[in-house]
Amino acid sequence: MGDHETHERHERKKQVENSLFDRISAILEQAMKNVVCSVNSNMVIAYWLIGREIFEEIQGGEPRAEYGKQVLEELSVNLNSRYGSGFSVPNLQNFRKLYQVFQSRLDIQYPAGTKSPDTEKDSHGSHESFLPSNQYPAGTEWVYGFHPQLSWSHYRALMRVSDEKARAFYEQESAECGWTKAQLERQIQSSYYERILTNHGESGLLPVCRERLPGESLNPIHVLKSPYVLEFLDLPEMV
Repeated sequence: MGDHETHERHERKKQVENSLFDRISAILEQAMKNVVCSVNSNMVIAYWLIGREIFEEIQGGEPRAEYGKQVLEELSVNLNSRYGSGFSVPNLQNFRKLYQVFQSRLDIQYPAGTKSPDTEKDSHGSHESFLPSNQYPAGTEWVYGFHPQLSWSHYRALMRVSDEKARAFYEQESAECGWTKAQLERQIQSSYYERILTNHGESGLLPVCRERLPGESLNPIHVLKSPYVLEFLDLPEMV
């Protein structure tokens, strides 16, 4: 066998190996993205539901600020005792704010056996699961009103945007362009929405009328190592 033929066989073998590696890499990367989307969705929806429970308990309780403070402090102690850290009073206040800011976003019933007394059954007499069971591949539409591509950190930043139209704009841009939490915060702080309105009017908000800011690449592993995710799953911090 000549050197030329040996070289060709070596190159073909290398191409096959590279093709196999690329296909397997694509499978793993998509699977990791799906896991991130699932974690994002479950965290945000769970916190929205917790916020709803806190809001309705305090609103329906004694009309004193001291009552709300007492509810949050006792709840914080009990949750931290059972589920680990992550349920400080400030965090519980953030969950309540998430519900207040996005109050009309979801239409989720209470988990079976835990519904509030004033929660009515649906027309079929049954209660919908509080967390969706399907998967959320990249590019999927909103899950129960929240983008699975956006993390709890994204929604914490969005909650601080008081203007509803601006908040909706930042949320959509973050999800569709793949903004990281840091990118989102930079655009909010630089008044990106207001600058577009000032320079181009409302028509400038349309994606076809402007160059959109691309997202920064972020390894899914880094998302799963986020302190918020580790707290939610009650896992030790990873080095």
